[in-house]
Amino acid sequence: MEAVRPETAGPVALSDPRTGEHLAEVPLMPLTGVEDVARAAAEAFPGWAGTPLAERCALVLDMARHLEKDIDDLAPAFSQEHGKTRDEAAAELARAVEMLRWAAAAAQEVTADSPLTERGGARRTVTVEPGGPVLAIVPWNFPAIVLARKIGPALVMGCPVVVKAPDETPAVAAAFGRAATAAGLPPGTVRFVHTSPSVADALVRRPEFATVTFTGSTRVGRLVAASAAATLTPCVLELGGHAPAVVTADADLDAAVAALAPAKFGSTGQSCGAPSRFLVDRRVHDAFVDKLVAHAPLRDDQRTPSGAPGTMGPLNNARQRERIHALVRDAVRGGARVRLGGTVPDGPGHYYPATVLTDVPPDARVLAEEPFGPIAPVLAYDDEDTAVALANSTEYALSAYVFGDPRRTERLCRALDAGSVSLNCAAGAAPDAPLGGRAASGYGYEGGDQGLLAFGRLKIRATGGR
Repeated sequence: MEAVRPETAGPVALSDPRTGEHLAEVPLMPLTGVEDVARAAAEAFPGWAGTPLAERCALVLDMARHLEKDIDDLAPAFSQEHGKTRDEAAAELARAVEMLRWAAAAAQEVTADSPLTERGGARRTVTVEPGGPVLAIVPWNFPAIVLARKIGPALVMGCPVVVKAPDETPAVAAAFGRAATAAGLPPGTVRFVHTSPSVADALVRRPEFATVTFTGSTRVGRLVAASAAATLTPCVLELGGHAPAVVTADADLDAAVAALAPAKFGSTGQSCGAPSRFLVDRRVHDAFVDKLVAHAPLRDDQRTPSGAPGTMGPLNNARQRERIHALVRDAVRGGARVRLGGTVPDGPGHYYPATVLTDVPPDARVLAEEPFGPIAPVLAYDDEDTAVALANSTEYALSAYVFGDPRRTERLCRALDAGSVSLNCAAGAAPDAPLGGRAASGYGYEGGDQGLLAFGRLKIRATGGR
């Protein structure tokens, strides 16, 4: 991770993405706190792992209840810190509550003993035991739902959690902390810290942690994996994405755009699972582009012709906006045509318009680098083989979308290299479904039974005699 002097780093200044106004100072834990935090989690492990599963689940359910009560008050602060609209902030918090509840409900079945066939006269059983303290590193783009996907399963599986929380959204971490306290989780079971990158790296290297779960960029994910390897600590890495959306000639274009536009521009495109390359059969390319342009949202401080407010907030920070605009300029220099947006607006904040590009050259950076913003490059293809080759042409393999005749979409689904594929819909991550990528999009799973088992350890018990 980045070379930052941990003893002198911070505090981090937090500003409003809409206005640029200073909001708060976020203090960072120094390097000297790393050993204490890791040891405290290790000391809490025996007691929490020994707490009956039903009691652990009840406490997590109560935590979800307290968090749900806080949504109306928390959503405005979350929106102000992040840049999401209030509706997006409230919806994400509701999904986080759903995730906590699902983990508490599913844990009993997932951890139940599983019998194997008798062998050599011995009765054999697979048991699931708590794995040990967990280090959870949470990103700023979806802090509530990602935190819930990590902390809920870890806690019900009997693992204390240290959360390296995102500095950009401290209100969310604070709300989870209040909910944990109000629910009565034992001291030391959950701890939230803000740190510099180098202090986070020191936490990853601590032998007390049995699992490191990280969501973030591929670049940093590789660093996390390398640091965890020093102690052979298993990782769950949910990393970058560059999701293709393949639209065939027989697709219902209105339905496709109605699903893809919100998936692309929601949270201002700052999602690793959002569609980020639109691969459209040449016969319907122009019609699709026209419809996508018509469905693009306005920023949330503007009004539509009918007087309704816009539905897209600003990007989270200035660095992100500079990167987005650099990708657009690079594509335009190569011959891309800007059909919508593509300019940095005047005024305060980090707004960037919904941007639609066509005629994008194959070597444009936006087709290889994860855009993580409201850019929609649309490419025409002439046959399915070309569409599949384009879709599988990046190092990422997290999500994909296909719209068209069901028989054609099923065939394309089998050909696409991705951890999840949405056919004639834009299905988001759900608590009961394992979320995970391939290749540079990471390994391991969050959510679903597999996400719970990531925090457990299996033991084979063989019993001989009567």
